[in-house]
Amino acid sequence: MFGVIAVLAALQVAYGCSGDSFSATSYTTTNLPLATETAIIVEFTADCPDSKLAAVIGDEVLPVYTAGDSNMVTLVKDHASLPSNSYNVDIYDEAGIVAFKNHAKDASVEAPKPIKTITVNHPGVSKEGLPNSNGIYCNGCFSPCLVGR
Repeated sequence: MFGVIAVLAALQVAYGCSGDSFSATSYTTTNLPLATETAIIVEFTADCPDSKLAAVIGDEVLPVYTAGDSNMVTLVKDHASLPSNSYNVDIYDEAGIVAFKNHAKDASVEAPKPIKTITVNHPGVSKEGLPNSNGIYCNGCFSPCLVGR
Protein backbone atom coordinates (compact mmCIF):
# COMPACT_ATOMS: atom_id res chain seq x y z
CA MET A 1 0.00 0.00 0.00
CA PHE A 2 2.79 2.41 0.94
CA GLY A 3 4.52 1.63 -2.39
CA VAL A 4 1.43 2.66 -4.39
CA ILE A 5 1.17 5.97 -2.51
CA ALA A 6 4.88 6.65 -3.07
CA VAL A 7 4.52 5.98 -6.82
CA LEU A 8 1.48 8.28 -7.07
CA ALA A 9 3.33 11.03 -5.20
CA ALA A 10 6.33 10.64 -7.52
CA LEU A 11 4.07 10.87 -10.59
CA GLN A 12 2.46 14.05 -9.24
CA VAL A 13 5.89 15.63 -8.75
CA ALA A 14 7.06 14.48 -12.19
CA TYR A 15 3.97 15.48 -14.17
CA GLY A 16 2.21 18.07 -12.04
CA CYS A 17 2.58 21.83 -11.98
CA SER A 18 4.56 23.75 -9.45
CA GLY A 19 4.09 27.41 -8.61
CA ASP A 20 7.88 27.68 -8.31
CA SER A 21 8.41 27.23 -12.05
CA PHE A 22 6.47 30.30 -13.24
CA SER A 23 7.71 33.54 -14.76
CA ALA A 24 5.24 36.12 -16.05
CA THR A 25 4.88 39.43 -17.86
CA SER A 26 1.71 41.43 -18.33
CA TYR A 27 0.23 44.23 -20.42
CA THR A 28 -2.85 46.36 -19.88
CA THR A 29 -4.45 49.00 -22.09
CA THR A 30 -3.53 52.47 -20.86
CA ASN A 31 -4.17 54.81 -23.80
CA LEU A 32 -7.85 55.68 -24.26
CA PRO A 33 -7.52 57.25 -27.76
CA LEU A 34 -6.00 54.04 -29.14
CA ALA A 35 -8.47 51.50 -27.74
CA THR A 36 -12.21 51.08 -27.44
CA GLU A 37 -11.83 48.41 -24.74
CA THR A 38 -9.39 47.53 -21.98
CA ALA A 39 -7.29 44.40 -22.33
CA ILE A 40 -5.40 42.52 -19.66
CA ILE A 41 -2.86 40.18 -21.24
CA VAL A 42 -0.65 37.89 -19.18
CA GLU A 43 2.08 35.81 -20.76
CA PHE A 44 3.84 33.23 -18.64
CA THR A 45 6.04 30.20 -18.79
CA ALA A 46 5.34 27.23 -16.59
CA ASP A 47 6.83 23.81 -16.23
CA CYS A 48 3.54 21.95 -16.54
CA PRO A 49 4.01 19.06 -18.94
CA ASP A 50 0.83 17.57 -20.34
CA SER A 51 -1.36 19.90 -18.26
CA LYS A 52 -4.23 21.88 -19.67
CA LEU A 53 -4.30 25.16 -17.76
CA ALA A 54 -7.10 27.63 -17.11
CA ALA A 55 -7.16 31.04 -15.46
CA VAL A 56 -9.59 32.96 -13.28
CA ILE A 57 -9.74 36.75 -13.18
CA GLY A 58 -12.37 37.93 -10.73
CA ASP A 59 -15.10 35.32 -11.18
CA GLU A 60 -14.46 34.78 -14.87
CA VAL A 61 -12.96 31.46 -15.99
CA LEU A 62 -10.71 31.91 -19.02
CA PRO A 63 -8.78 29.51 -21.24
CA VAL A 64 -4.99 29.56 -21.28
CA TYR A 65 -3.52 29.41 -24.77
CA THR A 66 -0.21 27.63 -25.30
CA ALA A 67 2.35 28.33 -28.02
CA GLY A 68 5.59 26.43 -27.60
CA ASP A 69 6.92 27.08 -24.11
CA SER A 70 4.76 30.15 -23.61
CA ASN A 71 1.23 30.46 -22.23
CA MET A 72 -1.16 33.39 -22.53
CA VAL A 73 -4.43 34.47 -20.99
CA THR A 74 -6.41 37.50 -22.17
CA LEU A 75 -9.40 39.36 -20.75
CA VAL A 76 -11.01 42.17 -22.78
CA LYS A 77 -13.89 44.30 -21.48
CA ASP A 78 -15.16 47.85 -21.80
CA HIS A 79 -13.15 50.48 -19.95
CA ALA A 80 -15.74 50.92 -17.18
CA SER A 81 -15.67 47.18 -16.35
CA LEU A 82 -11.88 47.15 -15.82
CA PRO A 83 -11.04 50.33 -13.89
CA SER A 84 -7.68 51.13 -12.36
CA ASN A 85 -6.95 48.30 -9.91
CA SER A 86 -4.76 45.32 -9.10
CA TYR A 87 -6.17 42.15 -10.64
CA ASN A 88 -5.27 38.63 -9.54
CA VAL A 89 -4.90 36.06 -12.30
CA ASP A 90 -5.23 32.64 -10.68
CA ILE A 91 -3.78 29.75 -12.71
CA TYR A 92 -5.27 26.27 -12.27
CA ASP A 93 -4.61 22.86 -13.77
CA GLU A 94 -7.51 20.69 -14.94
CA ALA A 95 -8.37 19.30 -11.49
CA GLY A 96 -8.08 22.75 -9.92
CA ILE A 97 -10.44 24.44 -12.38
CA VAL A 98 -13.03 21.70 -11.88
CA ALA A 99 -12.79 22.27 -8.12
CA PHE A 100 -13.08 26.05 -8.65
CA LYS A 101 -16.25 25.62 -10.75
CA ASN A 102 -17.72 23.33 -8.08
CA HIS A 103 -16.91 25.93 -5.42
CA ALA A 104 -18.52 28.67 -7.55
CA LYS A 105 -21.74 26.62 -7.76
CA ASP A 106 -21.75 25.55 -4.11
CA ALA A 107 -19.97 27.76 -1.56
CA SER A 108 -19.91 24.88 0.94
CA VAL A 109 -17.37 23.12 -1.29
CA GLU A 110 -13.83 24.06 -0.28
CA ALA A 111 -12.16 26.59 -2.59
CA PRO A 112 -9.10 25.17 -4.34
CA LYS A 113 -5.71 26.79 -4.10
CA PRO A 114 -4.39 27.97 -7.49
CA ILE A 115 -1.07 26.72 -8.79
CA LYS A 116 0.05 30.33 -9.07
CA THR A 117 -1.47 33.78 -8.63
CA ILE A 118 -0.11 36.52 -10.88
CA THR A 119 -0.94 40.09 -9.82
CA VAL A 120 -1.47 42.57 -12.65
CA ASN A 121 -1.43 46.27 -11.75
CA HIS A 122 -3.67 48.14 -14.19
CA PRO A 123 -3.21 51.93 -13.89
CA GLY A 124 -6.40 52.65 -15.82
CA VAL A 125 -6.75 54.37 -19.18
CA SER A 126 -5.59 57.90 -19.86
CA LYS A 127 -6.77 60.43 -22.46
CA GLU A 128 -3.23 61.77 -22.78
CA GLY A 129 -0.73 60.71 -25.40
CA LEU A 130 -2.08 61.68 -28.79
CA PRO A 131 -3.05 65.07 -30.22
CA ASN A 132 -6.61 65.65 -31.30
CA SER A 133 -6.89 64.02 -34.72
CA ASN A 134 -9.50 66.56 -35.94
CA GLY A 135 -6.81 69.23 -36.12
CA ILE A 136 -4.49 67.00 -38.09
CA TYR A 137 -7.10 66.04 -40.66
CA CYS A 138 -8.37 69.59 -40.97
CA ASN A 139 -4.88 70.97 -41.60
CA GLY A 140 -4.22 68.23 -44.13
CA CYS A 141 -7.42 69.07 -46.03
CA PHE A 142 -6.69 72.77 -46.40
CA SER A 143 -2.98 72.54 -47.22
CA PRO A 144 -3.43 71.57 -50.91
CA CYS A 145 -5.82 74.49 -51.43
CA LEU A 146 -3.42 76.99 -49.89
CA VAL A 147 -0.39 75.67 -51.81
CA GLY A 148 -2.18 75.97 -55.15
CA ARG A 149 -2.87 79.71 -54.74
